[in-house]
Amino acid sequence: MDIANYSSDSRAVIRNAKEVAAQLRHIEIDVEHLLIATVRHEGSEVESILNQLGKSAGFIESVADEYLKDQSKKSTVTNPTISPGVQEALVQAIDEKAKLFDTLVEPEHIFIAIFDPKSKLSGYVREKIELTKEDIYRAIADSKSVAEIATGAAPREGMPAAEGQKEIAGTLRYCIDLTNQAAAGEFDPVIGRTKEVQQAIQILLRRRKNSPVLVGGAGVGKTAIVEGFTQAIIDGKVPKALQNVKVMQVDMGALVAGAKYKGEFEERFKALVGEVVKSGGKIILFIDEIHTITSAGGSGGTDASNLIKPALARGQIRLIGATTEEEYIKHLEKDKALDRRFEKVKVEQPNFDDSVKILKGVAGKYEEHHKIKYSPEALPSAVKLAQRYLSERNLPDIALDIMDEAASEFDVKKEMAAQKIPVMTTQITEIQDLLKKCEGKEPGQCGEDYDKLMSVYDDFSQNLDTLQSHWGYRLEMQTGGKA
Repeated sequence: MDIANYSSDSRAVIRNAKEVAAQLRHIEIDVEHLLIATVRHEGSEVESILNQLGKSAGFIESVADEYLKDQSKKSTVTNPTISPGVQEALVQAIDEKAKLFDTLVEPEHIFIAIFDPKSKLSGYVREKIELTKEDIYRAIADSKSVAEIATGAAPREGMPAAEGQKEIAGTLRYCIDLTNQAAAGEFDPVIGRTKEVQQAIQILLRRRKNSPVLVGGAGVGKTAIVEGFTQAIIDGKVPKALQNVKVMQVDMGALVAGAKYKGEFEERFKALVGEVVKSGGKIILFIDEIHTITSAGGSGGTDASNLIKPALARGQIRLIGATTEEEYIKHLEKDKALDRRFEKVKVEQPNFDDSVKILKGVAGKYEEHHKIKYSPEALPSAVKLAQRYLSERNLPDIALDIMDEAASEFDVKKEMAAQKIPVMTTQITEIQDLLKKCEGKEPGQCGEDYDKLMSVYDDFSQNLDTLQSHWGYRLEMQTGGKA
């Protein structure tokens, strides 16, 4: 179970379930303990769900408590273990989170998982509470359409006006919450970009012209700078004015997708800007490939720039953009009114030493993924080879690609070697046995043994060639120096 998938509220529920089990002197945390902890947790969506269903948290807790009182107890319990049933429920909660297109597991996802038909919740508790997984989903659908969460669809033809308003009000779903991803530990460490991150923070703190645009070649790490800034918010390493803000990445493709009539994209984008303005500075938008908000840069000829200019001019919205130098000159500089509302931050390609530091900083995540270890010489070599043979692409992205591709190729070859070496070991033994039989004899006197020897030797040679092509000089190391 990866705890990074769970929000702070969900982690608190799991801790509280442990306390409930300890108080009742049970050696294992069961699903009923988890249920009590979930309905006890204040301020979560579970409260709203129970209100919708006309069920009280106190009633559910009393039913679960009544069942648990009949379970065996120990005289003292200080550290109850998690039962398989609870582990299954917590894993199921991750699936429920994915179905509702949420970033982290919240208490309501755990609540749904507890009432899943496959969960280990006792039949007595189910029967007494009279609550099903479908009931919970219907309660969620009353306040927020599950289909709308999943598809982001525009209002259907003939839809009542009130439902159409719900479509506009939920435009933040066209964004990806980078702060949640940072809290979940999904970002790689950002190394060597302190200057650019600091520059972006200073611009964001301005009263006017407080929107930085990161300009640099493809692969130099513009998005990584935004991720580094977001991680700094989570770690509390930003000024007070930027603490507790959310960084939301606009998904321009999702905004455009499904727009059935002229002007629908503009309506969505205007509503999104309105929600950010209403947040009072608590939301910072990030638009990658920001040149696409101009009619010249947009794939569909859309022009969102005119919708965002007033809010930018008044300092009502803070926006981080990212684009290449070519696209900036071609699209943004041409629109003088838009260009002067941004402050340009130049992002240069890192030098050799900084690139090596970046690779060393993220190597751990690649090693964990590929289950390998990079030698001390491997990472500087990746940068050196990238500069020598792939100079048309930018560091550190191309060096990271080389590092990742090398580990991936190593995985494939290691798998092939793992299959071939045991076969070759068997063949060596067969060859040695057949050689003993033929020792001191002419080829014609060995008969079938000689023919078999040549056949096994041919197979061995083919496997050896395959292994040689995969591993080269490493062959001797893999076979322990025997072949």
